Amino acid sequence: MFSAQVKRSWLQIQTTIMDASVLTFSNESLPVCSTYNFQQLPKLYTTGALPLGMISADFNKDGHVDLAIGNYYGNSISILLGIGNGSFQLLATSFPTNGSHPYQFVAHDFNNDGNVDLAVCNEGSNTISILLGLGNGAFQLSVITFNSGGSLPSSIIVVDVNNDYKADLVVTNTGSYTITILLGFGNGTFQGSGTSYAAGTSPTSITSGDFNSDGNVDLAVVSRNSNQLLIFLGVGNGTFQANVTSYTTGSFPYVVRTADFNGDSKLDLVVANAYSNTISIFTGSGVGTFVTSASATYTTGIAYSFDIAIQDLNGDLIMDLAISNKNGNVSVYFGYQNGTFGGIQSYSSAGQGLTGIVITDFNEDGRPDLAIANGNSNTVAIILALCT
Repeated sequence: MFSAQVKRSWLQIQTTIMDASVLTFSNESLPVCSTYNFQQLPKLYTTGALPLGMISADFNKDGHVDLAIGNYYGNSISILLGIGNGSFQLLATSFPTNGSHPYQFVAHDFNNDGNVDLAVCNEGSNTISILLGLGNGAFQLSVITFNSGGSLPSSIIVVDVNNDYKADLVVTNTGSYTITILLGFGNGTFQGSGTSYAAGTSPTSITSGDFNSDGNVDLAVVSRNSNQLLIFLGVGNGTFQANVTSYTTGSFPYVVRTADFNGDSKLDLVVANAYSNTISIFTGSGVGTFVTSASATYTTGIAYSFDIAIQDLNGDLIMDLAISNKNGNVSVYFGYQNGTFGGIQSYSSAGQGLTGIVITDFNEDGRPDLAIANGNSNTVAIILALCT
């Protein structure tokens, strides 16, 4: 099983296998804010055409947080190297994925050489690309590419599903209505076309955690055209139980993330429903089941939420939500100890068509900042936190 401790370095990629969307509290607390806010004027950096997925890691081993951005129409990855003061240096060279329309991607050291690598799902070519890192912010020119196991791969996570301490991949194939398990060999390569499971109609997002407390990796998937949240319970050998539990979501669920929202040490789920303009909280029981209600649904008031990032933003040791919306705003929901949310704030990204969102400390002041990809503006916005 993977570790999910939140590090003060704010890096989403650790030496242990993890799904970056699984967050638990560390023993270290953030500065407690009496007033928490973000800068009103984001700093913008140019990307390739239509940036979608975005993740943070230390790609050049200088101790500062960097960003990788997937350019959907550019078929490439752009790297922003962090300086440590909230500013970035854009590498002159973007890195081809050797696939068409990269949608989402994850970072991990797949070949165990100490450098951070990337695994990219290419929606247009139905492939997965492995870009092996050189440790200086760049990647090898030779890209490992293989079939995603289905059509229109749209999201990807890195986990250890068979408990062999090697990184595996799980992909949602939106066009073929499946998820595919790709077992890793620990050298940067993966098993054939993998094993696929039916996953509703048009699965678009996936997250992982130990939902039934048996020590094995489980999966949560949202299927947008069937308005479903599906729970796959892992057996521990790379396979999953045949009995899949389904829950009804709002209209067109687009993204799912997991964290412990109410502090009971059991993983919960949050789903963004793009067409009903809501987010839904599913409270975990610790035995593989979830509960939701009308009171656990919150109106965003904004059409088409694309991504969710989770972190304790205001230093109260309770998880908060930051949601990217395609109208150009970021919605921040502050969590309460009982697992509910309120105190909603909205911030501009100075762009349009928001896609990927990352929370991490870019200027190393101990406070989590925001990075948002402006898909229609071909920029990334950096919004630094203000805490008084």
